[in-house]
Amino acid sequence: MLGLKAKLKSINILTIGILFVLFFMTNKCLSQDTIIGGPAYTIRIDTVTKIDTTYIIDTIIRTETVIRIDTIYPEHLQDVEGNPANGSKGQVNWHSLDGSIGLTINQLGITHWAAGGESNISGKAIASFKYTFNRKLFNYVTNGLFVYGTQGYTNDKRHEKTEDRLELAMTMTHNNNRNLTFTSITMLKTQFTNGYSYPNDSIPISRFFAPAYLTISIGYTYNIKNIVSIFISPSAGKLTFVNDQNLADKGSFGVEAGYWNIVEGDSIWIPGKKFLGELGFNILIKYKQDFGEHINVFSNLNLYNNYMDANPANRWNIDVDWETGIKFNISKSLATVINIHLIYDDNIKFTIDNKQKSILQFKESVGINFLYKFAVDNKKQINKYIN
Repeated sequence: MLGLKAKLKSINILTIGILFVLFFMTNKCLSQDTIIGGPAYTIRIDTVTKIDTTYIIDTIIRTETVIRIDTIYPEHLQDVEGNPANGSKGQVNWHSLDGSIGLTINQLGITHWAAGGESNISGKAIASFKYTFNRKLFNYVTNGLFVYGTQGYTNDKRHEKTEDRLELAMTMTHNNNRNLTFTSITMLKTQFTNGYSYPNDSIPISRFFAPAYLTISIGYTYNIKNIVSIFISPSAGKLTFVNDQNLADKGSFGVEAGYWNIVEGDSIWIPGKKFLGELGFNILIKYKQDFGEHINVFSNLNLYNNYMDANPANRWNIDVDWETGIKFNISKSLATVINIHLIYDDNIKFTIDNKQKSILQFKESVGINFLYKFAVDNKKQINKYIN
């Protein structure tokens, strides 16, 4: 009797062991996304995310890809490339960074030249970048432009600034794969160093963050074949900062100037304000097109109207910022660039015939640039399991 009980006990232990092994193997198979029966499924092994390098890239610093192994999705929830179809729970995120660094140098030497002139050397450094972050609902693009140019004269060893730009912009666009998209744009523009009205280089007429322009716009963008984009914002705020009290006291760049306030025979100086807020209408038109491999053309037109100006007579003044450039690519690292920049701002005054007036600002430059382009792609696709 005791022997029979011992045998039954051994059989029970063996049965439990076999069931445990079968249960463990079943769970292991399920954890590896193995599905038996049901609708048709596709097993994708070693699928590598595509990397977009359709634009000209001189140097790829680093590339990262995500390899998906044994990821199982129903065929009816996949597109032609195997990614989650529209309406599925798949999440697609990717990052990219590209930019360029350029240097332009010009030199002129004159000795006993009858036509006149002065020996000089000039140079301009340009750096730009574009960072893109793509999400399922919105795309985020951050642009930066940094330009600084100077010119030095040999005889009296003086230096004059020729160009100074510090610009940042962030664009958020609704990712709906349509021509008309909801867009929000934030732009900041200022300069690096003091500006002067040469030959007077003792009294600055502008400084870092004096002025600085911060524009926040919300509206819609209409794209035409990725060549022309038209952004219209009926509600755009423009903030002007003058972070220099001397310039603020003069009322530079549209801020309220300082004044003497006479109260009961006493004069009290009221400092000028360093801030000006405006609310208006903003239109931004961008054009960019390549003609073959050697010619690139771009044009950016920015229009702003302050329809909330305290002075009704100024409510129809339109600020214009229009820049156009043509680049002739000689090689991958060498290009000739023609650039024209027009600015009109009613808040910026110039002394003409002893009077303060707003006039059209014009700047044109032609030069040969030495360029170095870079790009970093890190595109990731995160596909969630779909029951």
